[in-house]
Amino acid sequence: MVIGLTGGIGCGKSAAAACFAELGFNVVDADQLARQVLESAASVSQLRARWGDASLGPDGRPDRRWIAAKVFADPAELAFLEGLTHPEVARLRQAAVLDTKRHHVVEIPLLFEKNLTDGFASIVCVACSEETRRSRLLKKGLTDEEVSRRIASQMPLSEKVKRSDVVFWNDGELEFLRAQVAALVGRLPAP
Repeated sequence: MVIGLTGGIGCGKSAAAACFAELGFNVVDADQLARQVLESAASVSQLRARWGDASLGPDGRPDRRWIAAKVFADPAELAFLEGLTHPEVARLRQAAVLDTKRHHVVEIPLLFEKNLTDGFASIVCVACSEETRRSRLLKKGLTDEEVSRRIASQMPLSEKVKRSDVVFWNDGELEFLRAQVAALVGRLPAP
């Protein structure tokens, strides 16, 4: 079984994914795959051709903060970046869930926005209050303006909740989230 895991930025998707991993799930993180693809020699070459060396850090690897500022400010640049990374991320994601002897959870922040819902037995959304989201993101070092821009670039959280099969509420302690994941996993058939 393959479960799609989504939610708003700062809601705790990665924490939920870690809970699934504790229960034996293979966790596939689309953001991690995207970083892997972005750092490939082919991608670095295309980034340099489009944006110059400013898009790279001193170590020659993509400067993700610089790139984020660029693409969240310009839809054409975001389209370029997604065109560069998304096809390879999709290929890697599909390869990661081929083992039918295990359950898988695939964490995709933009699952609904990019129309990636096909192939999942169930869609789980992690949600929390706006205040909690903002607080978590500010603690990660984003500015208030960056937080607002990133939240605005995603589908409203209320819409993600409506479209999901299961919703985990993550305003509280990790144990509460862990209990919600365990309750869902307890209802699933064995792989």
